[in-house]
Amino acid sequence: MGRGIVAALAMLLIIGIAVYGIISHYGSYTYQWKTNLNEYKMYHLLGDSTLSGYIKADGEVSVYILTKENFEKMKQGEHFEYYKAWEHVKGVEFNNVKIPQGEYILVVKNEEGKMQWISVKLREKRSAQY
Repeated sequence: MGRGIVAALAMLLIIGIAVYGIISHYGSYTYQWKTNLNEYKMYHLLGDSTLSGYIKADGEVSVYILTKENFEKMKQGEHFEYYKAWEHVKGVEFNNVKIPQGEYILVVKNEEGKMQWISVKLREKRSAQY
């Protein structure tokens, strides 16, 4: 009887790992925040995915999709490049925004220099590769 329980638990563990692997490669992720925004909030994006959702703030924010290197340039006040940007807005809606292959981050920057609340709901879906 003890071996049967151990075998059943092992099988459940294996199935759980397999389901997690499938979801992490082909599935979608949903992230939600409601937080205080001091300067920046970062979110790591999946390469070769699509991004849907929204960002709402009680003040002006700028939202960028860029590389980590360009984020560091932005923080230093240097010229930086971005893939997509929404500057000085109170809200952004993402409707299947394509994220290129590579390492990109979504950055929400506080433009008013004071503390403010942001509400974010993002859903990412990685493309199925055959």
